[in-house]
Amino acid sequence: MITLTTYQEARDAFRRRDFRQALYDDGHHLMRGVIVNLHGDEHIARRRLENRLFRRDTFTWYERDRIPRIIDAVLAGPIAAGRGDLLPLARRTMTTLSIDVAGVDIPAGSGVDAQQVFDRLAELMERLARASTVAHATGDKQQIIDDGDMALRAFSTEFFEPSLARRMALVEKLEVGELEEAELPRDVLTTLIRNSDRLELDPETVLREVAYFPWVGSHSTSAQLVHAMHHIFVHLEHNPAHRSALEHDDTLRQRFVHESMRLHPASPVALRRATEDTALKSGRAIPAGETVAIDVEAANRDREVFGDHADAFDPERTLADGVAPWGLSFGYGTHACLGQEIAGGIEPADAIQHHLVGAVALMAGAMLRAGARPDPSDPAINDTNTTRKMWGRYPVVFG
Repeated sequence: MITLTTYQEARDAFRRRDFRQALYDDGHHLMRGVIVNLHGDEHIARRRLENRLFRRDTFTWYERDRIPRIIDAVLAGPIAAGRGDLLPLARRTMTTLSIDVAGVDIPAGSGVDAQQVFDRLAELMERLARASTVAHATGDKQQIIDDGDMALRAFSTEFFEPSLARRMALVEKLEVGELEEAELPRDVLTTLIRNSDRLELDPETVLREVAYFPWVGSHSTSAQLVHAMHHIFVHLEHNPAHRSALEHDDTLRQRFVHESMRLHPASPVALRRATEDTALKSGRAIPAGETVAIDVEAANRDREVFGDHADAFDPERTLADGVAPWGLSFGYGTHACLGQEIAGGIEPADAIQHHLVGAVALMAGAMLRAGARPDPSDPAINDTNTTRKMWGRYPVVFG
């Protein structure tokens, strides 16, 4: 395996079309045919299709309408109780958002316990996430993979099939003129249904694709929120007078979030496999079949790009043109994260009409305005079930 640790080589590797995704090879049962695992023309075709959904006007709608309502609903109980844990609060918020984007319905009606149903879905997403990223897991990996397969079957029966049936009925109504285009759900499943014939997508591929978005969206984004809140808390401990600004200045808070994302990429190491003999711009030769480990965490701390204090948290850091404040945490090139703008927003300078702050900065602001601070009687602890640097618990008090 060849490991790349510099920013320039890492960015070059992300852009190479002769490198295919290899991160999910161990979890291939759950990731076969999923967009992040596709390569070449097949990936380009799926990307073009889903880009019809992942447009800036859609993200603006989510940020202005849907995300604030999700945050308010999730935080209402803990704020009233005066305490909560950042991890489950973030997970619930980001899971609710990501299942909206994916097109997964939560069953409702008389006799249905909405909380119990949501907890069931969150449990399945946790198992799918662990099995799909089994390369980072500790413990019996085969057992984790088998459990992921069972979780996917349960997800299909309990959530996917009813969601699919409802959307197919809506699409049929659209085709006969009984429904307007604007009345269709804005989600991945609806987009795939309307184009499955053109891309020759079989039902199992659609299932895996729709299952992928909730777990990747909820887990990566919720972890980013907890990391960002930790950095904000540490900063406020030394600079308490900055609290009001961080509560109300979206742009300032977004800089804190982006700097946290740079230091804590959701996937600290990306894996690629060379499909042919090639060479990076640096001159490094990569033989066909070789696995390339892109050390995103190391690249994001490259002193040549981020300065002598690249390991430090500094939201006021000055960067060269073309270097994103989050580094390479969202990837780069054609495989860059589709949900980048909904999670992290956009830089103010890139805004044409609306400055998107991103779901992480929006929720951080809501919690700060509610008086969130670390619980002095219940310190945060790390997650020991993964080799990644993750928080296991992060209790906070409100008010």
